[in-house]
Amino acid sequence: MFYINNSRPNKRGESPINLRVTINGESEVLSTQRTVSPDIWDSLNGHCFGKTAKAVEVNKHLDLIKVNAYNKYNEILGMYEMVTAKLLKDAILCIGTAQSKTLCDLWEDHVKSLHSMIGKGTSYGNYHKYRTGLRYMREFLLLNYKIKDVPVKLVNNHMVTKFDIFLQTNKKCSGNTAKKYLQNFKTICNIALKNGWLKLNPFAFVKLTLEEVDRPYLTEEELNRIIALEILMPRLEVVRDLFVFASFTGLSYADLFKLDKSMIEMDNKGVFWIRTRRQKTRVKTQVPLLSIPVALLEKYCDLSLLSAEDKVLPVMSNQKINAYLKEIQTFAKIEKELTFHVARHTFATTVTMFNGVPIESVSKMLGHKNITTTQHYARIVDLKVGNDMVDLANKLGGRFGQPSAS
Repeated sequence: MFYINNSRPNKRGESPINLRVTINGESEVLSTQRTVSPDIWDSLNGHCFGKTAKAVEVNKHLDLIKVNAYNKYNEILGMYEMVTAKLLKDAILCIGTAQSKTLCDLWEDHVKSLHSMIGKGTSYGNYHKYRTGLRYMREFLLLNYKIKDVPVKLVNNHMVTKFDIFLQTNKKCSGNTAKKYLQNFKTICNIALKNGWLKLNPFAFVKLTLEEVDRPYLTEEELNRIIALEILMPRLEVVRDLFVFASFTGLSYADLFKLDKSMIEMDNKGVFWIRTRRQKTRVKTQVPLLSIPVALLEKYCDLSLLSAEDKVLPVMSNQKINAYLKEIQTFAKIEKELTFHVARHTFATTVTMFNGVPIESVSKMLGHKNITTTQHYARIVDLKVGNDMVDLANKLGGRFGQPSAS
């Protein structure tokens, strides 16, 4: 409804024309940016009397506002379950709350939130995955749709499927890696669903279960080869020592990076323990230190001289460590692809389970939330036992006769 505000006339005696929007009893008022003399205002019809130039111009302007208001109403109805007077007012004024939410903007907001929460509920690795996923999404939209962003209400199952194909073909992601980026995509869509910006769930019929894959680890002989390796370059020696330390503690890169004096304690038997919470899961983990990691600590620091917040090992970036491990892999003649995470797998298998440490203890030291995660390593041990029995059968051959029938 258009009406004039007689309480605020200007110097020419003209009153401002306002528009009142009322939906389900809720009202909002906005200015039409026009004024008119009360003498030519038709309060019943919300228009001006007469055919003067002023009356014609004002009436045309009000008609355009009215048409625009109805158009905006229909636009919002396509974005939200219900239109409110506030939403319609914002749409008419082109204020952001009524604009169509876009996928990349939502994703960008989530990335910024994760960055602010690093160390307070999330990890840098998680933030980095969402940031990389956003970059891939922008590349995908440009390549497939020739656009930089898309209204989130237009995201559908077909787009999800095409993004999956893009990840596995253009970005050369493995099936599991692609699924992890799709899981991030799904999180953004869930945010849109909860806020009413997206009506249908594009992931309703999409399964994102990760496929079980073999986790590489070093055998005892391979680990000993790295330990005994004579290295003349200081940078490679540091990386080798960090890898060996992780192989005997099960620490991931993120947990090793934040390891400081406060996380190392000595019990009443003189045994050093690492007591911390995993960066990734925040699960408490406690690992007693064997002689090799203790010796490495003594090589790089004197615990008695450190403050609680001082780092105990010279940990460089994960990218540099993995790059230098490729050189160590060559020098040690290791055929498996060597990455820092191989050390954690080696701890779970070669160092602990192959030596009879119960799976429950291994799970606690690894800081797994669920023992089913640790059971993957147990299956590797079972496979080793099976292979050993095959070797035993081959060695025994016909050395033992069959028992006679009774």
